[in-house]
Formats: sequence, C-alpha cells, structure tokens
Amino acid sequence: MKNYYKAILSIVLMVFFLNTNAQEIIRCGLDQQILNEFNNNPVLQQEYQTFLQNMQTNKLLGIDSARVNTDTTYTVQVVVHVVYLGNNKYENIPDDIIQSQIDALNRDYNLLNEDTVNLRPFFKPFQGNAHIKFELAKKTPTGANTNGITRTQGVLGTLTGWSPLSNPILYALNIEAVKTDNLPLTQSKGKSSWNVNKYINIWVCDLNKESRKCPTCMNVCDTCGMLLGIATPPANAINWGPLAMNHGNNDGIIIDFRGFGQDNWFVRDSASARFRQFYFKGRTPVHEVGHYLGLQHSWGNVLLPGTGCSVDDFIEDTPEEEQAFANNLVRGATNPCDTSINTCTKTYLGRDWPDMFEDYMDYSTDICYNLFTNGQTDIMRYNLLKRRAGLIVKRELENTVVTGIKNQHLKDAGISFYPNPVNDNLVIHFNTNLKNDATLAVYDITGKLVATQIIPNNTFDYTVNTTNYATGMYLVKLFNNDFSAADKFIKE
Repeated sequence: MKNYYKAILSIVLMVFFLNTNAQEIIRCGLDQQILNEFNNNPVLQQEYQTFLQNMQTNKLLGIDSARVNTDTTYTVQVVVHVVYLGNNKYENIPDDIIQSQIDALNRDYNLLNEDTVNLRPFFKPFQGNAHIKFELAKKTPTGANTNGITRTQGVLGTLTGWSPLSNPILYALNIEAVKTDNLPLTQSKGKSSWNVNKYINIWVCDLNKESRKCPTCMNVCDTCGMLLGIATPPANAINWGPLAMNHGNNDGIIIDFRGFGQDNWFVRDSASARFRQFYFKGRTPVHEVGHYLGLQHSWGNVLLPGTGCSVDDFIEDTPEEEQAFANNLVRGATNPCDTSINTCTKTYLGRDWPDMFEDYMDYSTDICYNLFTNGQTDIMRYNLLKRRAGLIVKRELENTVVTGIKNQHLKDAGISFYPNPVNDNLVIHFNTNLKNDATLAVYDITGKLVATQIIPNNTFDYTVNTTNYATGMYLVKLFNNDFSAADKFIKE
C-alpha cells in the first residue's frame, strides 16, 4: 500500500451531506475510505478487526483514571493557519473571530459553557471536565514573536471529478492548500505546519471547492455536500490500534472557514436560519479537537458488524446509539434536541439511557451540544499526557482530589446519611422537604461513576442499596439546581 494511503487512513473527517434518495445525513467518510484501503491490504483489515473485537470485550483497559481524572489544568499552544481563496471577511477570517474560536475551545474543554444547564439531570453524573486550556502561540518555531496566526493566499486546486461521496478523503486533501499529487498541508499552495510536536496546527480553508461552481460561490448549506472538518488522532492511541499511525508533518486539524469561530461572518450572513442555528457557537472545532485527542464518534465504531446498538466507542458512559443523532432529523424528527429519542435498548448502571445528543462527539447541533463525559475526558487527558505531551506549555495544579468535585458536606446542605460504614443499605435523610428532584451519584475511589439515581421531590428518606459494592471508600454526591453536596462513606 502506498505511503500516501497509509498517512490518510487515520484521518477523521466530518462530512455534512444529504443523500436526497436515501434521506440520510452522512457526516463522516472515514469508514468508506478505510474499507477502500482494506481492499488493498487484507492483513491490515484483519489486524484492525482483531483489535476492535478485543476492545469491544475489554473496553479501555490500561487508562489510569486516578492519574488523569484530577483538576490539574494543562495549557497547550495553537497556531491557526488561514489559507484563503477570496480575500474577504468570510475566508480571510479576522483575528477577533479566530480568538472567539479559542475562547469556544476553552469554554467547552473547561466546563465553562453556560448551556451546561440544559444537560438533562440524569446525565449530570457523567459530566466531565477536560481541564485543557488553549492559547494562541506567542513564539514561532524559530523564536520570533507571533500572534499565533498565519495568513496565506491559496490557489484553487486543479483536481476535478472528486466529491465527498465518491472519495471523501482525496476530495478533502485536494483543496487549494495542496498539490494534487502529494500529501496535504506542506505544499507551496498552502501553509506548511509548525512543529507538530509543539503546536496544535489548525488550518482554516475552503474544504468545499466544488461549491464554487455555483454563481455566488458562497451558497453552501448543511444539507448540500458540506465538509466541515478533518483531524488526525494521536499516533499509537490505544483506542485506534493499527489505524493510529504517525502522521509526520500532516498531523493536525483542518476546518472549513464556514464552521470556524463563534458567529463568524458566513454564519451571520447566511440565508439559512438552520445553518445559523447549527454552527454559531464554534463547536465543529470542539468536535475535531476531540478526535485529535483520541476520541471516536459517540455512537460507536461502525466497522464492527452490526449497528451502533451492538458496537461501541469503547467508553462506558456514552450510551449506545443506532446511528448519529442528526440522522433522526431526516427521519421525521422536528426538534434537533428531541429528548424522546432512544434508539438502543442497552443497560448501563441499572437503566436504559436515551440517546445523548448533548455529546460533542455526536452529530447534533450547536444548540444541543454541552457535554464531554468523564470517560471521554479521561481518554483525552491520557492521550495528551502520553501521546501529545510536547504540546503542554503550562500545568496548573488546582486540586488533586481524584473526582474533581468541590462541594459542601451533606450536613451543610441539611442532609444526613447512615450507617457509615455500611453493609447493605445507605439511608439518605433530608432534614427538610426536598422541593425539587435531585440527582444522586456514587463514585469509587478512582473517580469512576458506579451508580446514579434520581431522587424525586417531596422525599425525606431515600435508600441506596450497596450490597453489590466492593469493599472500600466511596463518594456520594447529591445535587440539583438548589444545592450541591458530597461526602465519603465506607463499604464493609
């Protein structure tokens, strides 16, 4: 197999396309490209299938949750390469829009998003904080001062006949920033990468050059062939196996200018209210940085036999889905954040969960997204420390408590619990009437969520059955919109 194809195997891309015959939103061409490569390399196919089967059985064994799930914040540096065809406010994105995208990454990777209040209460125990800060680089690789932004006038590529469906990765690689016969990101038509071991390289350009056949060249929508982003997962990532190869100088993220920044000029001027609703918060790069730090799509790995209900993304706290959530929008759903959708019947922690449209690694919309799960943040922090540690420019040790939970004690919230230590049943007593439903979550000493329940309002006493808990120390957390409190108990 040619080195060209080896390098593109592990590229993750996000394709927005509506197939008018099948009425199905297809947003990722990775699977199609990998299957094409498997035709040329049956050995690779067998290695990958074996890897997936082992991961399906063993989940993510090997991640030290106690090490990664702390409140240590890691700051990484970013360089944004703007490669534009038209020297206008849409493509040659202004500095303030670029900074707004850095702000969006810091918002969502540090649990500072105001729309976290929209997270459904029963998912709140799953809510993770990646504690990763992003800043535009202050120095170039040669030590010169910089604002972390480069700007390059691109040239429209000459390759014709490609489309996101016919060969999505080749279509993405043969944009204005590359030559048609070589790898992306290093050619004179675009902008070469800075040291990929020290900087997160993000290229912003036009990933939809086919749209320029239209008279206005700007009328692109989320349902007419839109490719919004590409990212490379870390080399040797434990949840990617043989597909996580060393990408060399082609390691990084590519974002279409239409999906970069908060409320960018294309979004503001778009004639499509649907487009403005979907992409105004800068969450396409949030999604792609997740891939860059090792996350797969939340509905699972479709290269395993079966649907999303029978495959997995190797993360326990992302509920199984039959497919990407956005596909429900073309199957009759009218609400992009439809809480009634539950496409898989599968039990985790004693209940069947609905589809988690809040997850940044799903495909829903910017108004629905608000969550990385604890399992996802564990993987990203693990990969940052193990696979991309050179990116870290600063560590801020805020709190070394494993769970990262800072709360008042239960007694300070008017709640008592007994007995402690406990053998079978732990009783939670509310000294005053519980006015609103509360979420109860129990974590083990490593910070792993072991149980979550909803305590209904007007409850005075609530019993938690601990019979099947292993002996050791646990943390019980209770919270709703009125209070948040936590305490430790011992299971004998």
